[in-house]
Amino acid sequence: MAIKKENVQKDINKLLDQARERFKKFGKELSILAKKSEKEIVKASKTGRVQIDIMGLSMQKEKLYYDIGKKIVMLNAKKSVNVPELEPYWKKLRKIETDSRKKKRELSLIRKSSK
Repeated sequence: MAIKKENVQKDINKLLDQARERFKKFGKELSILAKKSEKEIVKASKTGRVQIDIMGLSMQKEKLYYDIGKKIVMLNAKKSVNVPELEPYWKKLRKIETDSRKKKRELSLIRKSSK
């Protein structure tokens, strides 16, 4: 009976030793995985930050285009600028302004008729 107990105890100790080794190995692998994950998170964060910076710069550029366009339209109204390449745009702008005035008159007539 004592021999059986010793054998069982040896088997349990052997299983515990194996379990300890597996847990150590698992802990090391988990540590490596955590470090890799941390690196990926940092990389994703930096990537996102740079993409946001790029979007901000693009928005600044679009605003600058808008401001330049407004300035050119003001100068054109004063006949201070003469760029032949812009003539098709001026024609479109005049048509839009004419159409807009017509629609405003139409709206005004509709409002007057409903009183």
